Amino acid sequence: MIRTLLSFFVVMLVLCCIVYPFVLNETARFIFPYEASGSLIDKNGKATLDINKAVGSKLLGQAFTQPYFLHGRSSAINYNTSDTNQSIVNSGGFNYAMSNPELKERITKDLNQFLKQNPHILKKEIPIDLLSASASGLDPHISKQAAWIQIPRIMKFSKLDQNQVEKIINNNTEDKFLGIFGEMKVNVLKANIAISQAMKEGKNATTNTRTNS
Repeated sequence: MIRTLLSFFVVMLVLCCIVYPFVLNETARFIFPYEASGSLIDKNGKATLDINKAVGSKLLGQAFTQPYFLHGRSSAINYNTSDTNQSIVNSGGFNYAMSNPELKERITKDLNQFLKQNPHILKKEIPIDLLSASASGLDPHISKQAAWIQIPRIMKFSKLDQNQVEKIINNNTEDKFLGIFGEMKVNVLKANIAISQAMKEGKNATTNTRTNS
């Protein structure tokens, strides 16, 4: 009886912990290679399977602080940018109760910082998603309204015109799921990659003009 139980345990251990995960992973990599590899994108905003060429995942947020970029939501883990030695991406939220004074302190801090960075915005105009933290700490999206109100700051520091910035935001806006569920949202990383590319093109155009002159 003991030998039978041990044999059954070993067989199930191998099947469930080795064979099944391996088959499932390899099947996913074969059918959905891009998604199974982490939905990575390169510096040109294109899908890539090469982790060495990737600048991030379209499913994971990053912390952007430069004034010419779109800024995302608050994160309890700061999108893992504070610990450079951390090789594993964690997730998690603040989980503050409404009665917790730290919640008010955190919101006030984020509010004041955003108003300082965007002096053209009134307090009442700030969308709630820019003040409410991401539940996972890894949210890669903001609402279209949250992206739209940052346009004047982006224009000022990127030297791009309004039509360029609006086009970038529209091109990186994802529709509602099945057209009815959720809200339209902007992928911050993909939009910022496009902003960076547009800035480089603008600088190259200026340099070429000066050279030809």
